[in-house]
Amino acid sequence: MEKMKYKMSSRATILLGRESVSRVDGAIIELVKNTYDADAGFCLICFDVKHDHIYILDNGSGMTKGIIESCWMLIGTDNKRVEYLSAKNRIKSGEKGIGRFALDRLGSKCKMYTKHESENLICWETDWSSFEKSGQIIDDVEANFSYCPGQQFEDVIPIEIKNAIAQCARENHNNQFSLKSGTLFSISGLRDKWSDREKEKVIDVLGYLIPPVEQQNYAIIIQRSLTSTAFKVDSDITDDYDYKVRAHFDGKKVTAKVFRNEFDLNIMPKELFRQPAFSFEPYRLEDFSKEYFEITRTVSELTGNDSSAYANMCESVGPFDFQFIFMKLSNRGEGPYYYKAVSRKRKIWMENHGGLKIYRDNFLVRPYGDPTSKSFDWLGLDARKGINPVAISDKSEQWHVNNSQLQGTVLISRVYNASILDKSSREGIIENEFFDALSSLLIAIISIFEKDRAHIVKNIKRYNDQQNQRERAKEEAAGIAKTVLGKKNKRTKEKSSDAASDTEKLATAVQIYQEEREELISEIKLLRALATNGLMTTTMVHDLKSINALLVSRVRGFKLAIRQNDTLQIQRNLDDLKTNDEFLKSWITVITTQTKKDRRRRLKKDIYKVLSESLKLISPILNRKMVEIQFATDGGEAYKKIFATDFDSIIYNLVINSIESFEETKVSERQITIRVESDDDNLMVHYSDNGHGLTEAFKKNPYSIFKYGTTSKFDAEGNAVGTGLGMYIVASSINEYKGRYTITKVEDGFGLDITIPLSEEGR
Repeated sequence: MEKMKYKMSSRATILLGRESVSRVDGAIIELVKNTYDADAGFCLICFDVKHDHIYILDNGSGMTKGIIESCWMLIGTDNKRVEYLSAKNRIKSGEKGIGRFALDRLGSKCKMYTKHESENLICWETDWSSFEKSGQIIDDVEANFSYCPGQQFEDVIPIEIKNAIAQCARENHNNQFSLKSGTLFSISGLRDKWSDREKEKVIDVLGYLIPPVEQQNYAIIIQRSLTSTAFKVDSDITDDYDYKVRAHFDGKKVTAKVFRNEFDLNIMPKELFRQPAFSFEPYRLEDFSKEYFEITRTVSELTGNDSSAYANMCESVGPFDFQFIFMKLSNRGEGPYYYKAVSRKRKIWMENHGGLKIYRDNFLVRPYGDPTSKSFDWLGLDARKGINPVAISDKSEQWHVNNSQLQGTVLISRVYNASILDKSSREGIIENEFFDALSSLLIAIISIFEKDRAHIVKNIKRYNDQQNQRERAKEEAAGIAKTVLGKKNKRTKEKSSDAASDTEKLATAVQIYQEEREELISEIKLLRALATNGLMTTTMVHDLKSINALLVSRVRGFKLAIRQNDTLQIQRNLDDLKTNDEFLKSWITVITTQTKKDRRRRLKKDIYKVLSESLKLISPILNRKMVEIQFATDGGEAYKKIFATDFDSIIYNLVINSIESFEETKVSERQITIRVESDDDNLMVHYSDNGHGLTEAFKKNPYSIFKYGTTSKFDAEGNAVGTGLGMYIVASSINEYKGRYTITKVEDGFGLDITIPLSEEGR
């Protein structure tokens, strides 16, 4: 069989290159990357627009004739993929072998001088328009090549550029700017109009092109024109931050150093650190006095996702480093939380430098963190904040940061993070499941700082409220209002004084406030009841679907059994009908009962009886789920003014969690034990089940399950699918009665002890 060879049009080749390097700033970046890969100490870019030239100079290793032929002129070469480490152990950033087309993007002609230590100076020259001739194949296109014996590399560098390099060397006092070897590109026939504004755009991009830590070993130098003064492009690093986090992920766990710089220890009262919330690490006085505290978390502990598939995916993402700072832009509206003063310059600095940027092998991956692009908030932090926009002092400790308040860098590598793939356009990353896993890990690391800050501020607020006796003032005001308004009703029709009138107005306002507060409480009760109903329905969705599938088809089977007079089949149908109807009745009764208005009114009731009635309502549901409840009491009574729906929510959410635990655990008998007892002061409820207990993610910090949004339910990609409401509702309901809850068991089942004060002060 005869063989035929593929051919490629020279024009098609260059068009492909222009597709890959379509933007002028992208072209500059590609050429700068090549200088870094060549172990250069610097790269200088000179815009000699007046003479239709751009110069790009580096002092890297240069190229030999063999390298030019086998690598530089081989389109699509994989030499950087195979030989990915440079002589200075830099991981080479290029790998697709099309970066040289960046030269074509900038200008129609290019002359290159390159000097390798092993050969004479080389001059290479090409006219990119020669690629565009019709009918020509790639093999027909040639470049000019010649040695320059007797000439040194410095001899071909324009004197203005050479002087600029000498000036940089004097200012930095090192040999980073030696010119013994390297490469100089002289690009002419410029394709763009290089206005001052266009130059500044490129300069801004180059300021972030490499992370600050690498700028000590590699410099980018700019000359706006051939005669202008050269300057080094640096990232503007600031020490003015409120929080800083440095984190490293090794594939299995995250180690993070958290630097607090927000709170003024000089004005924080020492009494504050005698409060329970500040009595343990890392919230003690000595912890605040240290430069930073360090924590280590496994993937499951950090994210709450105990799935082995998710852990494996995170391990496949590979190791990375993540550093970020948090800045408040003002103290306005925050409250007296002992903050340090906020500089007015912060807002300007964040506008110019804010955002979370990704660096692959020490080079910026665009457009992540670029304030001019849609990928500025690529982690979706603002949307996350919008879903739960609570204040920093909220008791849930679920405050989230705005994207505009963060600045940071994510450091990855194509060697160690091979699953994080570049797009073919050379801008952006393919957003596959591994990129999603990376994003979820980064958000979890950010949450370390969020939880720390929220815990501190919430408890500072609690301390200040206690010091200011705000709650006592409210109670006293309510009492005064009641007294004043009572006197008003008994007062004669004599004309009242202005002072008395003002007092009555104030008392009326307080009473209106109390009435509105009661209305809000009633709304909260309704929302909790609806949320609990939703959670219960979700737990039973499989059973409801099964019944739904039978609703019509069972009639057909019933008719057939009656026609055939099959008494056994008729009885089976009746039994199934009864079981399903009891289940549906129970579900409907629970939902409708919880939302009844009288259960959202504060009435004096026997809590023993309320709990017993709640369990009786859901017994058909438990029977269908094959769950046995052992309910025992000490035979006492415990009367208290309560909202019955609160105790429904406590019991139902605990039961829902137990049912879901049973679904994931193979146990011979599904058992829940509830024991109720009381004394003169308190009611005690002891709850336990024999499910799987808490997942590994929560065993070190089990009380985090009571925080809003905390869930152990995730899909295969690591996205949270649980609501994180169930145990939060339990805790919120108990807290409203100034009760206490204690986790008694986390393995081989779950246990919780609840104590509710019976005095009216414990309402």
